[in-house]
Amino acid sequence: MDKKENIKSIIGLINNLMLSTKAHEPHPWLHLELTREQLRVMFLLSFKGRSSPGEMAASFGVPKANFTSIIDRLVDKGLLSRQENPDDRRSYILSLTEEGKSQVERLREIGAAKIRGVLERMPDNALVSLEMGLEALIKALEEEEGEINGCN
Repeated sequence: MDKKENIKSIIGLINNLMLSTKAHEPHPWLHLELTREQLRVMFLLSFKGRSSPGEMAASFGVPKANFTSIIDRLVDKGLLSRQENPDDRRSYILSLTEEGKSQVERLREIGAAKIRGVLERMPDNALVSLEMGLEALIKALEEEEGEINGCN
């Protein structure tokens, strides 16, 4: 198999993986009464730590005005907090509250438990190959990110 065919096969496998992990049971966050957009905001903030509304809106490629209602709802639910931006008094900084962090961590744990159960059924040699492949993928992604950031 040449490289192009190999890449096409891998992308197909990743798509199948995503579909199969979603198809077996309802999403664990259904009971949270959060929209997909609210969950995306929470997960992004869990990675970033803190961010301004403008930065968050830019990350999602939407106007800041469209983003305000998502933020307001998450603040009302006690999952996000707003703090004054020390660099710009007209703006504020968003971060997850302890409850917001707890919700995100619970969702991650549910996902990890599901994957762990599947991985435990795989043969050892397949696990070793998968680990090596994922490490190589992460390294390539980090190198690309470094190249992108280095060009700015």
